[in-house]
Amino acid sequence: MTQPSSLNMTFDTSLIDLSPENSLHHNAYPSNLQGSFSTTESEPSDGDQQAPITFNSTMKTPTLPSTSPNPGETPKASQNNTWTPTVNPTSLPKSSTPVQQLPTLDTYNAWASVYDTDGNILQAIDDLELASLLPEFLALATSAPSPDFSIIDLGCGTGRNTAKLLSHPYPSTLNVSVTGLDFSSGMLAVAEQKLFSQLHTLKPNIKLTLQQADCFPSATNPSTSPSLPVTSPSNAIISTLVLEHIPLTHFFATLATLLQPSGLALVTNMHREMGSRSQAGFVGSDGKKVQGTSFVYGVEETVEAAREAGFELVEIRERGMKEEDVSAGRVSGRGVKWVGCKVWYGVVLRRV
Repeated sequence: MTQPSSLNMTFDTSLIDLSPENSLHHNAYPSNLQGSFSTTESEPSDGDQQAPITFNSTMKTPTLPSTSPNPGETPKASQNNTWTPTVNPTSLPKSSTPVQQLPTLDTYNAWASVYDTDGNILQAIDDLELASLLPEFLALATSAPSPDFSIIDLGCGTGRNTAKLLSHPYPSTLNVSVTGLDFSSGMLAVAEQKLFSQLHTLKPNIKLTLQQADCFPSATNPSTSPSLPVTSPSNAIISTLVLEHIPLTHFFATLATLLQPSGLALVTNMHREMGSRSQAGFVGSDGKKVQGTSFVYGVEETVEAAREAGFELVEIRERGMKEEDVSAGRVSGRGVKWVGCKVWYGVVLRRV
């Protein structure tokens, strides 16, 4: 199946007669997966009102490297990391399941159809923490007196947190522009379908745009500028569970180009205690684990890399897996093996 190399979808709540011809739904990947590992073993759209999509064949779909970075770099590939967790290693998952290493783009394109439904415990913890952290972040980001507010969901995936940005109770006098950026056409196809069903509930002052782009161009080609030509610098950025796949320096270089001076960024990631034993991926129908490129980062080195890129720290949060997370059904039963282990951290940063 040939995937489009680029897409640009703009949703405006004032549109009432939308054409279905350019629907992305036929590009969604079929469901041939059984579930995710690491972090998990870790109303349908109206077809007569499809959002408009413009394809741009001049943009090449990026592929992140499937190999580890140079030994001198800060990131450490998770499968080679020798850091010892603070919990009993015998309580952490061990598996002899065959592993298939794929480029990160291919991994997420294939994962897209079940990404939201395969019981991913890190996504569940991310949702739990963002229930309080994201509203606080948005309140701070919109506190400046201005008629306009723009925010980017960098690596938006299936739109899990883009939906939260759209449903936030912004002041009715504030013109809000939400942009979701991702390099995976498979993920964006799911996001389009999911977020389209939300359009009729949006206030007229909120606008949504989805764009496919190489979100971290310097990670693929270090001689390339980290800036993106697809959007103007914004007032705020969120990037959730993306950092694991990108070298720190390239991640924050792009973040700096996308954010206005004094703008705020919210970044969440897998905690080192979890990452030293696991990484993002899923189990395919053939029983093989499919993995993209992943790196293990500590909170301190993340903050230090952000400072070197021109950010100052506003807040840090860390989250461990609790017994009640599993017993209360906040995460799937597979979370029990991670009880007592820190699995998540989030940082709020301001561009200096």
